[in-house]
Amino acid sequence: MDRRELASFGTLAGAAAIAFCALAFPPSTAAQVAVAEPEYTGTDRIEDWEGKTILIVTPHPDDDTFTSGGTLALLAPRNRIHVLIYTTDNAGSRDPTMTHERLAAIRKAEEEEACRILGIPVENIRWLGHDDGMLEYVDRRELTQQVAAEIRRLRPDALFSVDPGAPYEQWHKSDHRTGGYITADAMRAAEWRLYFPDLEAQGLAPWDVPVAFFYYSAQPNYTVDITSVIDAKVRAAAAHSSQFGVLVDSYDKARADAQRPEVERMLKSRAPMENGRYVERFRRSEAY
Repeated sequence: MDRRELASFGTLAGAAAIAFCALAFPPSTAAQVAVAEPEYTGTDRIEDWEGKTILIVTPHPDDDTFTSGGTLALLAPRNRIHVLIYTTDNAGSRDPTMTHERLAAIRKAEEEEACRILGIPVENIRWLGHDDGMLEYVDRRELTQQVAAEIRRLRPDALFSVDPGAPYEQWHKSDHRTGGYITADAMRAAEWRLYFPDLEAQGLAPWDVPVAFFYYSAQPNYTVDITSVIDAKVRAAAAHSSQFGVLVDSYDKARADAQRPEVERMLKSRAPMENGRYVERFRRSEAY
């Protein structure tokens, strides 16, 4: 057997080993082998949930609204929704008069207004307070423990986050890339008691998140019809007015308020649709 044949045999053997693992071991073990998951056809539709706790982890104050605002609006009247935000988004402006502190305050107010529109109480918003664009430079152990602590404290029935990718690493810009991986790591750390044992000492018992919904996904397999709440979603998204148009270059609160109707129309015209219905798409996974 020459080197080329040996390499080919190794590839086939590796594929066979992966297939064997997926068949021979229970789901919790097979989950360690990342695979693309087919379109979800089960009956456990999150849109129908009542009395559940949902945690959405977002790199910036707006990723939650832009990607999942319709789904959150559907869930909010009958469930408990919590928002965990990695950064203050204090660098996304070209305005020469803007400061980090002022922009952080603007973005906080915009997020609170967006959540109010979607039906999420302001007391359910938690800020980790890291600088915009700098998340990958924060100590990863500390960051993972922060998120694992929130998961253990809230004990969510479902978690929404940036898709880290499966079966391959998915490319994102800086804070999204880091947030996706840290959140996935934190879900695992929240489950196992010997990860961060000081959390258990604080009364935060381990928690296994039953299902994750990953947004910004290149491999979505779950569609939510948000047609009935599309107007609420675009109003909430337009509340992040500092991120649109000329306000990025020169922020003015009066102009921000004045341009919101125009931004709402623009966002609605660009909202994804399938078969004449407004939708949001996620990668639903119980094997993260």
